Amino acid sequence: MLSLIIFIPLLTAIALIFVGRDNTGLIKMAGVGAATSTLLVSLWLLFAFDVNNPGMQFVQTLHWVPALHINYLVGIDGISLWMVVLTAFLGVVAILMSLNQKKDLRNFIALMLALEAGTLGVFLALDTILFYVFWELMLVPTYFIIGLWGEGRRVYATMKFVIYTLVGSLLMLVAILTLTMVHYGATHEVTFDLRILTHTHIDTFTQMWMFLFFFVAFAIKVPVFPLHSWLPHAYVACPIPALILLTGAMSKTGAYGFLRFCLPLFPEAIESMALVIGFMAASGMVYGAWIALAQKDIKALVAYSSISHLGFIVLGIFAQNGEGIEGSVLQMFNHGIIASSLFLIVGFIEFRMGTRNLGELRGLSKSMPVLYGVFMLVMLAALGLPGLNGFVGEFLILMGVWTSHLLAGLASILVLMGGLSIVFASIYMLYMFQGSMQEKPTVENNSDISSSEFKLLLPACILILLIGLYPKPIIDRVSPSVESLLHLEKTVNLETGKDNDHH
Repeated sequence: MLSLIIFIPLLTAIALIFVGRDNTGLIKMAGVGAATSTLLVSLWLLFAFDVNNPGMQFVQTLHWVPALHINYLVGIDGISLWMVVLTAFLGVVAILMSLNQKKDLRNFIALMLALEAGTLGVFLALDTILFYVFWELMLVPTYFIIGLWGEGRRVYATMKFVIYTLVGSLLMLVAILTLTMVHYGATHEVTFDLRILTHTHIDTFTQMWMFLFFFVAFAIKVPVFPLHSWLPHAYVACPIPALILLTGAMSKTGAYGFLRFCLPLFPEAIESMALVIGFMAASGMVYGAWIALAQKDIKALVAYSSISHLGFIVLGIFAQNGEGIEGSVLQMFNHGIIASSLFLIVGFIEFRMGTRNLGELRGLSKSMPVLYGVFMLVMLAALGLPGLNGFVGEFLILMGVWTSHLLAGLASILVLMGGLSIVFASIYMLYMFQGSMQEKPTVENNSDISSSEFKLLLPACILILLIGLYPKPIIDRVSPSVESLLHLEKTVNLETGKDNDHH
Protein backbone atom coordinates (compact mmCIF):
# COMPACT_ATOMS: atom_id res chain seq x y z
CA MET A 1 0.00 0.00 0.00
CA LEU A 2 2.82 2.38 0.79
CA SER A 3 4.25 2.07 -2.69
CA LEU A 4 0.85 3.01 -4.15
CA ILE A 5 0.99 6.30 -2.24
CA ILE A 6 4.31 7.20 -3.90
CA PHE A 7 3.78 5.73 -7.33
CA ILE A 8 0.20 6.83 -8.12
CA PRO A 9 1.23 10.53 -8.39
CA LEU A 10 4.69 9.70 -9.83
CA LEU A 11 3.47 7.43 -12.64
CA THR A 12 0.59 9.81 -13.44
CA ALA A 13 3.12 12.66 -13.72
CA ILE A 14 5.21 10.60 -16.19
CA ALA A 15 2.09 9.51 -18.13
CA LEU A 16 0.91 13.11 -18.51
CA ILE A 17 3.98 13.90 -20.63
CA PHE A 18 2.51 11.71 -23.36
CA VAL A 19 -0.89 13.45 -23.31
CA GLY A 20 -1.54 16.24 -25.87
CA ARG A 21 -1.30 19.77 -24.41
CA ASP A 22 -4.75 20.66 -25.74
CA ASN A 23 -6.50 17.71 -24.11
CA THR A 24 -7.30 19.73 -20.97
CA GLY A 25 -10.24 17.54 -19.92
CA LEU A 26 -8.05 14.42 -19.68
CA ILE A 27 -5.20 16.35 -17.99
CA LYS A 28 -7.53 17.71 -15.30
CA MET A 29 -9.14 14.32 -14.78
CA ALA A 30 -5.75 12.56 -14.47
CA GLY A 31 -4.43 15.18 -12.00
CA VAL A 32 -7.50 15.16 -9.76
CA GLY A 33 -7.84 11.35 -10.02
CA ALA A 34 -4.22 10.73 -9.00
CA ALA A 35 -4.33 13.18 -6.07
CA THR A 36 -7.68 11.85 -4.82
CA SER A 37 -6.57 8.19 -5.09
CA THR A 38 -3.41 9.02 -3.09
CA LEU A 39 -5.55 10.67 -0.40
CA LEU A 40 -7.90 7.67 -0.23
CA VAL A 41 -4.97 5.25 0.20
CA SER A 42 -3.48 7.47 2.94
CA LEU A 43 -6.87 7.54 4.74
CA TRP A 44 -7.03 3.74 4.51
CA LEU A 45 -3.56 3.66 6.12
CA LEU A 46 -4.82 5.95 8.87
CA PHE A 47 -7.61 3.55 9.77
CA ALA A 48 -5.57 0.35 9.28
CA PHE A 49 -2.71 1.71 11.41
CA ASP A 50 -2.14 -0.18 14.68
CA VAL A 51 -2.18 2.54 17.36
CA ASN A 52 -0.39 0.41 19.97
CA ASN A 53 2.53 -0.58 17.76
CA PRO A 54 5.36 1.98 18.10
CA GLY A 55 7.56 0.41 15.37
CA MET A 56 7.45 0.68 11.60
CA GLN A 57 4.31 -0.72 9.96
CA PHE A 58 3.37 -1.80 6.41
CA VAL A 59 7.09 -2.23 5.66
CA GLN A 60 7.94 -3.11 2.03
CA THR A 61 11.39 -4.22 0.87
CA LEU A 62 12.67 -4.74 -2.68
CA HIS A 63 16.30 -5.24 -3.69
CA TRP A 64 17.11 -2.13 -5.72
CA VAL A 65 20.89 -2.17 -6.20
CA PRO A 66 21.85 -5.53 -4.63
CA ALA A 67 25.57 -5.13 -5.38
CA LEU A 68 25.70 -2.05 -3.13
CA HIS A 69 23.09 -3.34 -0.62
CA ILE A 70 20.76 -0.46 -1.51
CA ASN A 71 17.11 -1.44 -1.10
CA TYR A 72 13.77 0.07 -1.88
CA LEU A 73 12.64 0.08 1.75
CA VAL A 74 9.55 1.98 2.94
CA GLY A 75 7.61 1.94 6.20
CA ILE A 76 5.43 4.18 8.34
CA ASP A 77 5.11 4.98 12.05
CA GLY A 78 3.00 7.38 14.11
CA ILE A 79 5.24 10.34 13.25
CA SER A 80 5.34 9.86 9.47
CA LEU A 81 1.67 8.75 9.29
CA TRP A 82 0.29 12.24 9.86
CA MET A 83 2.82 13.80 7.52
CA VAL A 84 1.69 11.40 4.74
CA VAL A 85 -1.99 12.16 5.37
CA LEU A 86 -1.25 15.91 5.41
CA THR A 87 0.74 15.77 2.14
CA ALA A 88 -1.95 13.69 0.40
CA PHE A 89 -4.69 16.07 1.62
CA LEU A 90 -2.79 19.19 0.52
CA GLY A 91 -1.97 17.45 -2.79
CA VAL A 92 -5.71 17.31 -3.60
CA VAL A 93 -6.22 20.98 -2.63
CA ALA A 94 -3.16 22.04 -4.67
CA ILE A 95 -4.25 20.11 -7.78
CA LEU A 96 -7.82 21.50 -7.58
CA MET A 97 -6.32 24.99 -7.25
CA SER A 98 -4.07 24.28 -10.28
CA LEU A 99 -7.00 23.63 -12.62
CA ASN A 100 -7.38 27.38 -13.28
CA GLN A 101 -3.79 27.55 -14.52
CA LYS A 102 -3.78 29.21 -17.96
CA LYS A 103 -0.19 28.60 -19.01
CA ASP A 104 0.81 25.04 -19.99
CA LEU A 105 -1.57 23.16 -17.70
CA ARG A 106 -0.23 19.71 -18.57
CA ASN A 107 3.35 20.26 -17.46
CA PHE A 108 2.25 22.21 -14.40
CA ILE A 109 0.06 19.40 -13.09
CA ALA A 110 2.73 16.79 -13.97
CA LEU A 111 5.33 18.74 -11.93
CA MET A 112 2.89 19.20 -9.04
CA LEU A 113 2.28 15.44 -8.90
CA ALA A 114 6.04 14.77 -9.05
CA LEU A 115 6.56 17.20 -6.15
CA GLU A 116 3.85 15.42 -4.14
CA ALA A 117 5.42 12.00 -4.89
CA GLY A 118 8.89 13.21 -3.82
CA THR A 119 7.57 14.64 -0.55
CA LEU A 120 5.63 11.45 0.26
CA GLY A 121 8.73 9.39 -0.55
CA VAL A 122 10.81 11.37 1.99
CA PHE A 123 8.27 10.61 4.74
CA LEU A 124 8.17 6.89 3.90
CA ALA A 125 11.80 6.00 3.01
CA LEU A 126 13.70 3.83 5.52
CA ASP A 127 16.76 3.31 3.32
CA THR A 128 19.12 6.28 3.61
CA ILE A 129 19.99 6.35 -0.13
CA LEU A 130 16.31 6.08 -1.07
CA PHE A 131 15.63 8.96 1.34
CA TYR A 132 18.30 10.98 -0.44
CA VAL A 133 16.82 10.18 -3.90
CA PHE A 134 13.37 11.39 -2.85
CA TRP A 135 14.92 14.42 -1.13
CA GLU A 136 16.49 15.44 -4.45
CA LEU A 137 13.32 14.57 -6.35
CA MET A 138 11.49 17.31 -4.43
CA LEU A 139 13.97 19.89 -5.67
CA VAL A 140 13.54 19.34 -9.42
CA PRO A 141 9.79 20.10 -9.81
CA THR A 142 10.04 23.03 -7.38
CA TYR A 143 12.83 24.56 -9.48
CA PHE A 144 10.78 24.37 -12.68
CA ILE A 145 7.50 25.46 -11.08
CA ILE A 146 8.98 28.64 -9.54
CA GLY A 147 11.26 29.30 -12.55
CA LEU A 148 8.58 28.92 -15.27
CA TRP A 149 5.28 29.80 -13.57
CA GLY A 150 6.50 32.12 -10.84
CA GLU A 151 6.22 35.90 -10.67
CA GLY A 152 8.44 38.85 -9.80
CA ARG A 153 12.10 37.94 -9.16
CA ARG A 154 11.51 34.28 -9.96
CA VAL A 155 14.93 33.55 -11.51
CA TYR A 156 16.72 34.98 -8.49
CA ALA A 157 14.37 33.08 -6.16
CA THR A 158 14.90 29.72 -7.89
CA MET A 159 18.67 30.12 -8.02
CA LYS A 160 18.85 30.97 -4.34
CA PHE A 161 16.55 28.07 -3.43
CA VAL A 162 18.50 25.55 -5.54
CA ILE A 163 21.96 26.63 -4.33
CA TYR A 164 20.92 26.51 -0.67
CA THR A 165 19.20 23.14 -1.04
CA LEU A 166 22.01 21.55 -3.07
CA VAL A 167 24.66 22.57 -0.54
CA GLY A 168 22.56 20.97 2.19
CA SER A 169 21.92 17.83 0.12
CA LEU A 170 25.61 17.28 -0.63
CA LEU A 171 26.53 17.58 3.04
CA MET A 172 23.78 15.09 3.85
CA LEU A 173 25.06 12.62 1.23
CA VAL A 174 28.58 12.76 2.73
CA ALA A 175 27.11 12.12 6.19
CA ILE A 176 24.96 9.20 4.90
CA LEU A 177 27.97 7.49 3.29
CA THR A 178 30.11 8.07 6.40
CA LEU A 179 27.38 6.56 8.56
CA THR A 180 27.41 3.38 6.49
CA MET A 181 31.24 3.25 6.65
CA VAL A 182 31.22 3.65 10.45
CA HIS A 183 28.69 0.83 10.67
CA TYR A 184 30.84 -1.31 8.36
CA GLY A 185 33.89 -0.63 10.50
CA ALA A 186 32.04 -1.88 13.59
CA THR A 187 30.15 -4.88 12.13
CA HIS A 188 31.74 -5.65 8.72
CA GLU A 189 28.35 -5.49 7.01
CA VAL A 190 27.20 -2.88 4.48
CA THR A 191 23.69 -1.55 5.06
CA PHE A 192 21.74 1.60 4.35
CA ASP A 193 18.77 0.46 6.48
CA LEU A 194 18.08 3.31 8.88
CA ARG A 195 16.58 0.98 11.51
CA ILE A 196 19.90 -0.92 11.77
CA LEU A 197 22.12 2.16 11.47
CA THR A 198 20.35 3.75 14.41
CA HIS A 199 22.03 1.27 16.75
CA THR A 200 25.53 1.97 15.43
CA HIS A 201 28.03 3.27 17.98
CA ILE A 202 29.59 6.51 16.71
CA ASP A 203 32.38 8.25 18.63
CA THR A 204 31.72 11.77 19.88
CA PHE A 205 33.90 13.67 17.39
CA THR A 206 32.40 11.86 14.36
CA GLN A 207 28.93 12.42 15.82
CA MET A 208 29.55 16.14 16.00
CA TRP A 209 30.51 16.77 12.41
CA MET A 210 27.99 14.24 10.99
CA PHE A 211 25.26 15.85 13.05
CA LEU A 212 26.27 19.30 11.74
CA PHE A 213 26.11 18.05 8.14
CA PHE A 214 22.65 16.55 8.62
CA PHE A 215 21.53 19.56 10.65
CA VAL A 216 22.48 22.05 7.90
CA ALA A 217 20.63 20.00 5.24
CA PHE A 218 17.45 19.80 7.31
CA ALA A 219 17.71 23.31 8.75
CA ILE A 220 17.82 24.81 5.23
CA LYS A 221 14.67 22.91 4.30
CA VAL A 222 12.67 24.01 7.36
CA PRO A 223 14.25 26.77 7.36
CA VAL A 224 15.89 27.51 10.70
CA PHE A 225 17.19 31.06 11.32
CA PRO A 226 19.76 32.21 9.96
CA LEU A 227 19.50 29.74 7.00
CA HIS A 228 16.11 31.11 6.04
CA SER A 229 16.94 33.82 3.53
CA TRP A 230 15.83 31.78 0.47
CA LEU A 231 12.29 31.31 1.81
CA PRO A 232 10.68 34.78 1.45
CA HIS A 233 11.97 35.12 -2.15
CA ALA A 234 10.85 31.59 -3.14
CA TYR A 235 7.42 31.92 -1.47
CA VAL A 236 6.63 35.33 -2.96
CA ALA A 237 7.65 34.19 -6.46
CA CYS A 238 5.93 30.78 -6.21
CA PRO A 239 2.44 30.25 -7.73
CA ILE A 240 -0.22 29.62 -5.07
CA PRO A 241 -1.00 25.92 -5.90
CA ALA A 242 2.67 24.93 -5.55
CA LEU A 243 2.98 27.09 -2.45
CA ILE A 244 0.33 24.95 -0.72
CA LEU A 245 2.58 21.90 -1.09
CA LEU A 246 5.75 23.87 -0.42
CA THR A 247 4.70 25.46 2.85
CA GLY A 248 2.27 22.77 3.95
CA ALA A 249 4.30 19.64 3.31
CA MET A 250 7.81 20.24 2.00
CA SER A 251 8.88 22.55 4.84
CA LYS A 252 8.03 19.65 7.22
CA THR A 253 10.54 17.31 5.58
CA GLY A 254 13.37 19.15 7.35
CA ALA A 255 11.70 18.84 10.77
CA TYR A 256 10.94 15.19 10.00
CA GLY A 257 14.64 14.66 9.14
CA PHE A 258 15.59 15.94 12.62
CA LEU A 259 13.24 13.39 14.20
CA ARG A 260 14.20 10.47 11.98
CA PHE A 261 17.97 10.99 11.71
CA CYS A 262 19.42 13.51 14.16
CA LEU A 263 17.69 12.52 17.42
CA PRO A 264 18.30 8.75 17.33
CA LEU A 265 21.72 8.80 15.62
CA PHE A 266 23.59 11.59 17.40
CA PRO A 267 22.46 11.81 21.05
CA GLU A 268 25.78 13.16 22.34
CA ALA A 269 26.09 15.81 19.66
CA ILE A 270 22.56 16.97 20.41
CA GLU A 271 23.25 17.21 24.13
CA SER A 272 26.10 19.59 23.50
CA MET A 273 24.28 21.55 20.74
CA ALA A 274 20.69 21.64 22.06
CA LEU A 275 20.94 25.07 23.68
CA VAL A 276 22.45 26.67 20.57
CA ILE A 277 19.77 25.14 18.30
CA GLY A 278 17.03 26.06 20.77
CA PHE A 279 18.22 29.67 20.71
CA MET A 280 18.43 29.64 16.87
CA ALA A 281 14.86 28.33 16.65
CA ALA A 282 13.55 30.88 19.17
CA SER A 283 15.42 33.70 17.38
CA GLY A 284 13.75 32.58 14.13
CA MET A 285 10.34 32.74 15.87
CA VAL A 286 10.85 36.32 17.03
CA TYR A 287 12.65 37.46 13.84
CA GLY A 288 10.01 35.99 11.46
CA ALA A 289 7.22 37.64 13.44
CA TRP A 290 9.09 40.97 13.71
CA ILE A 291 9.80 41.19 9.96
CA ALA A 292 6.21 40.14 9.19
CA LEU A 293 5.06 43.30 10.98
CA ALA A 294 6.75 45.45 8.35
CA GLN A 295 5.29 43.71 5.25
CA LYS A 296 2.84 45.41 2.92
CA ASP A 297 2.53 42.42 0.57
CA ILE A 298 0.21 39.91 2.29
CA LYS A 299 1.94 36.98 0.56
CA ALA A 300 5.31 38.07 2.00
CA LEU A 301 3.65 38.59 5.40
CA VAL A 302 2.36 34.99 5.48
CA ALA A 303 5.81 33.76 4.28
CA TYR A 304 7.58 35.45 7.22
CA SER A 305 4.94 34.22 9.64
CA SER A 306 5.76 30.69 8.40
CA ILE A 307 9.42 31.17 9.47
CA SER A 308 8.14 32.10 12.93
CA HIS A 309 5.79 29.09 13.23
CA LEU A 310 8.39 26.65 11.92
CA GLY A 311 10.81 27.92 14.58
CA PHE A 312 8.27 26.71 17.16
CA ILE A 313 8.33 23.21 15.64
CA VAL A 314 12.15 22.98 15.72
CA LEU A 315 12.23 24.23 19.31
CA GLY A 316 9.81 21.48 20.39
CA ILE A 317 11.88 18.77 18.66
CA PHE A 318 15.09 19.76 20.42
CA ALA A 319 13.36 19.95 23.80
CA GLN A 320 13.68 16.18 23.50
CA ASN A 321 10.84 15.09 25.70
CA GLY A 322 7.41 13.61 25.02
CA GLU A 323 5.45 16.91 25.27
CA GLY A 324 7.86 18.84 23.07
CA ILE A 325 8.08 16.27 20.24
CA GLU A 326 4.36 15.39 20.30
CA GLY A 327 3.57 19.12 20.22
CA SER A 328 5.96 19.55 17.28
CA VAL A 329 4.43 16.71 15.23
CA LEU A 330 0.96 18.07 15.97
CA GLN A 331 2.09 21.58 15.07
CA MET A 332 3.63 20.31 11.79
CA PHE A 333 0.19 19.04 10.86
CA ASN A 334 -1.54 22.19 12.10
CA HIS A 335 0.86 24.58 10.40
CA GLY A 336 0.38 22.69 7.12
CA ILE A 337 -3.37 23.32 7.31
CA ILE A 338 -3.22 26.92 8.56
CA ALA A 339 -0.43 28.20 6.27
CA SER A 340 -1.86 26.59 3.12
CA SER A 341 -5.33 28.03 3.96
CA LEU A 342 -3.81 31.50 4.41
CA PHE A 343 -2.06 31.26 1.03
CA LEU A 344 -5.32 30.08 -0.58
CA ILE A 345 -7.10 33.15 0.86
CA VAL A 346 -4.28 35.40 -0.41
CA GLY A 347 -4.73 33.81 -3.87
CA PHE A 348 -8.50 34.43 -3.85
CA ILE A 349 -8.07 38.07 -2.75
CA GLU A 350 -5.40 38.72 -5.39
CA PHE A 351 -7.54 37.11 -8.11
CA ARG A 352 -10.41 39.48 -7.31
CA MET A 353 -8.56 42.65 -6.48
CA GLY A 354 -5.56 42.37 -8.77
CA THR A 355 -3.23 43.34 -5.89
CA ARG A 356 -1.73 41.98 -2.65
CA ASN A 357 -0.74 45.36 -1.25
CA LEU A 358 -2.36 45.95 2.14
CA GLY A 359 -2.51 49.66 1.42
CA GLU A 360 -4.87 48.99 -1.50
CA LEU A 361 -7.09 46.40 0.18
CA ARG A 362 -9.82 47.83 2.35
CA GLY A 363 -13.24 46.81 3.62
CA LEU A 364 -13.57 43.51 1.77
CA SER A 365 -15.92 42.16 4.47
CA LYS A 366 -18.86 44.08 2.93
CA SER A 367 -18.60 42.41 -0.44
CA MET A 368 -17.02 39.11 0.68
CA PRO A 369 -18.78 37.97 3.88
CA VAL A 370 -18.01 34.25 3.36
CA LEU A 371 -14.31 34.89 2.80
CA TYR A 372 -14.39 37.22 5.80
CA GLY A 373 -15.71 34.43 8.06
CA VAL A 374 -13.20 31.84 6.82
CA PHE A 375 -10.30 34.31 6.99
CA MET A 376 -11.22 35.17 10.60
CA LEU A 377 -11.25 31.50 11.65
CA VAL A 378 -7.88 30.74 10.00
CA MET A 379 -6.34 33.92 11.35
CA LEU A 380 -7.43 33.10 14.92
CA ALA A 381 -6.02 29.57 14.51
CA ALA A 382 -2.69 31.07 13.36
CA LEU A 383 -2.67 33.25 16.50
CA GLY A 384 -3.00 30.15 18.66
CA LEU A 385 -6.47 30.96 20.08
CA PRO A 386 -7.57 28.28 22.62
CA GLY A 387 -10.19 25.97 21.11
CA LEU A 388 -8.53 26.06 17.66
CA ASN A 389 -5.79 23.77 16.39
CA GLY A 390 -2.87 26.21 16.61
CA PHE A 391 -3.18 26.45 20.40
CA VAL A 392 -2.77 22.79 21.33
CA GLY A 393 0.54 22.31 19.48
CA GLU A 394 2.08 25.57 20.71
CA PHE A 395 0.99 24.88 24.30
CA LEU A 396 2.55 21.38 24.26
CA ILE A 397 5.79 22.75 22.77
CA LEU A 398 6.11 25.48 25.41
CA MET A 399 5.38 22.85 28.13
CA GLY A 400 8.08 20.62 26.61
CA VAL A 401 10.62 23.47 26.54
CA TRP A 402 9.81 24.46 30.12
CA THR A 403 10.36 20.92 31.44
CA SER A 404 13.29 20.01 29.12
CA HIS A 405 16.53 19.04 30.87
CA LEU A 406 18.56 19.83 27.73
CA LEU A 407 17.23 23.37 27.47
CA ALA A 408 17.15 23.93 31.24
CA GLY A 409 19.71 26.72 31.15
CA LEU A 410 17.69 28.85 28.77
CA ALA A 411 14.16 27.45 29.29
CA SER A 412 12.64 30.61 30.75
CA ILE A 413 14.23 32.84 28.05
CA LEU A 414 13.07 30.48 25.24
CA VAL A 415 9.51 30.38 26.60
CA LEU A 416 9.51 34.20 26.85
CA MET A 417 10.74 34.45 23.24
CA GLY A 418 7.96 32.03 22.25
CA GLY A 419 5.44 34.23 24.07
CA LEU A 420 6.87 37.34 22.38
CA SER A 421 6.53 35.78 18.92
CA ILE A 422 2.85 34.96 19.71
CA VAL A 423 2.28 38.63 20.73
CA PHE A 424 3.88 39.81 17.47
CA ALA A 425 1.80 37.25 15.56
CA SER A 426 -1.40 38.66 16.98
CA ILE A 427 -0.30 42.17 15.89
CA TYR A 428 0.60 41.32 12.26
CA MET A 429 -2.32 38.91 11.77
CA LEU A 430 -4.85 41.42 13.08
CA TYR A 431 -3.16 44.16 11.04
CA MET A 432 -3.50 42.03 7.90
CA PHE A 433 -7.06 40.99 8.70
CA GLN A 434 -8.40 44.36 9.76
CA GLY A 435 -6.55 46.23 7.06
CA SER A 436 -7.94 44.12 4.27
CA MET A 437 -11.34 43.28 5.68
CA GLN A 438 -12.70 45.75 8.15
CA GLU A 439 -11.88 49.32 7.26
CA LYS A 440 -13.87 51.49 4.85
CA PRO A 441 -14.05 49.84 1.42
CA THR A 442 -11.98 51.38 -1.38
CA VAL A 443 -13.70 49.44 -4.15
CA GLU A 444 -17.29 48.25 -4.07
CA ASN A 445 -18.99 45.36 -5.85
CA ASN A 446 -16.39 42.65 -5.45
CA SER A 447 -17.70 39.16 -5.77
CA ASP A 448 -17.45 36.76 -2.83
CA ILE A 449 -15.66 33.42 -3.16
CA SER A 450 -17.52 30.89 -5.32
CA SER A 451 -18.89 27.63 -3.93
CA SER A 452 -16.02 25.64 -5.51
CA GLU A 453 -13.45 27.97 -3.82
CA PHE A 454 -15.30 27.65 -0.53
CA LYS A 455 -15.16 23.85 -0.83
CA LEU A 456 -11.35 24.08 -1.05
CA LEU A 457 -11.25 25.90 2.28
CA LEU A 458 -14.05 23.99 4.05
CA PRO A 459 -12.07 20.81 5.00
CA ALA A 460 -9.30 22.99 6.48
CA CYS A 461 -11.88 24.94 8.55
CA ILE A 462 -13.40 21.69 9.84
CA LEU A 463 -9.94 20.33 10.77
CA ILE A 464 -9.03 23.60 12.54
CA LEU A 465 -12.10 23.25 14.78
CA LEU A 466 -11.91 19.47 15.27
CA ILE A 467 -8.21 19.32 16.20
CA GLY A 468 -8.58 22.37 18.42
CA LEU A 469 -11.39 20.76 20.41
CA TYR A 470 -10.24 17.13 20.22
CA PRO A 471 -6.55 16.54 19.34
CA LYS A 472 -6.56 13.07 20.95
CA PRO A 473 -6.71 10.93 17.72
CA ILE A 474 -3.51 12.56 16.43
CA ILE A 475 -1.64 12.43 19.73
CA ASP A 476 -2.70 8.79 20.35
CA ARG A 477 -1.06 7.71 17.11
CA VAL A 478 2.04 9.86 17.57
CA SER A 479 2.72 9.12 21.22
CA PRO A 480 3.96 5.45 21.03
CA SER A 481 6.39 6.34 18.20
CA VAL A 482 7.71 9.33 20.15
CA GLU A 483 8.15 7.20 23.29
CA SER A 484 10.00 4.60 21.21
CA LEU A 485 12.23 7.33 19.70
CA LEU A 486 13.14 8.71 23.12
CA HIS A 487 13.73 5.20 24.50
CA LEU A 488 15.93 4.36 21.53
CA GLU A 489 17.97 7.43 22.17
CA LYS A 490 18.43 6.43 25.82
CA THR A 491 19.57 2.93 24.90
CA VAL A 492 22.02 4.30 22.33
CA ASN A 493 23.33 6.66 25.00
CA LEU A 494 23.75 3.81 27.48
CA GLU A 495 25.55 1.67 24.90
CA THR A 496 27.84 4.57 24.13
CA GLY A 497 28.53 4.98 27.84
CA LYS A 498 29.44 1.29 28.16
CA ASP A 499 31.80 1.55 25.24
CA ASN A 500 33.46 4.57 26.72
CA ASP A 501 34.06 2.69 29.99
CA HIS A 502 35.91 -0.05 28.13
CA HIS A 503 38.26 2.35 26.35
